[in-house]
Amino acid sequence: MKIAIFAAGTGGHIYPALSIAEKFGKENVIFIASNREIERKIYKNSGFKVRHLNISGFRGKNFFEKILWPFSIMNCVLISIFLLLKYRPQNVLLMGNYISVIGLISSIILFKDIYIHEQNSILGSANKLSLLFAKKLFTTFPLNEKKEHNFGQPIRSAFNTLSYASHSKKEHILVLGGSQGALFFNNQLSEILDNLDLNEKILFQTGEHDKKTSTEKIEYIKFIENMPEVMARSKFIICRAGASTVAEVQSMGLPAVFIPLSNSIDDHQMKNAKLACDEGGGIVLNEKKFEVEDFSQKIYEFSLQNFQELSKKMGKSIHLNSAEKIVHEIK
Repeated sequence: MKIAIFAAGTGGHIYPALSIAEKFGKENVIFIASNREIERKIYKNSGFKVRHLNISGFRGKNFFEKILWPFSIMNCVLISIFLLLKYRPQNVLLMGNYISVIGLISSIILFKDIYIHEQNSILGSANKLSLLFAKKLFTTFPLNEKKEHNFGQPIRSAFNTLSYASHSKKEHILVLGGSQGALFFNNQLSEILDNLDLNEKILFQTGEHDKKTSTEKIEYIKFIENMPEVMARSKFIICRAGASTVAEVQSMGLPAVFIPLSNSIDDHQMKNAKLACDEGGGIVLNEKKFEVEDFSQKIYEFSLQNFQELSKKMGKSIHLNSAEKIVHEIK
């Protein structure tokens, strides 16, 4: 059975889609994405057929760009219709974000069965619209929506082979700012951590656009290649709370300090983080209420916790075999 997957925007949309696609098999999947550089990098070595459309989201555009946006959408819809006719998938999976609008319109025109996946704790705008026409909605967090199947967040297969217990010796504290939220981490948070008396060295991913010089306490790195292995060797993590990051942290049972992106749409990262910490495996710090002394104290106090116990609590709420369950429901 062939399937077309519309997944674009950030790794938070794309990585779960790749996890699901793995279960269908490379020969049965066509990805349709936008043309952003970050997407091309993620898809480059995936081994899947990917077609990139010249489109971006509506939010953040100026007045003139907003006027032209519907015409860009319709042009991409025509291209998508051509691709769906060419590859002939029986089903279409929409992963949210603006690319889903294109997938939705082209699928309705061609009478394709539509399935959607919502990664976050709030249904996004595109998925709200798509739900009117979809056969099933797959969710990471329970949303109490019609057609919903709450199977959790599909994660990359590499995260299923490692856990917090895989390495008894913890080499570092891991800090990840995320693709959108690195500025606060690279500036304010890095200064706090450099002044804290922590026992472990800090491994700090800055992202590609900010070059920082490593210090005695902090090793700065632009990009971490083998993330599952690095996470398994971490005492705890300080990170944003995108759905993929939260799911990977939970699957590892990795104790976490979540600092949700303050301007995430509908504040979904704050809700993601609070749900992840329900069992007590981590804490949530609010960037909007940032104060140096407060953040410093809370991070230091967290560093003194019993991390074996925190690990058990963080891993309690993880869903297993999410991708397999989704594929079974579609087939």
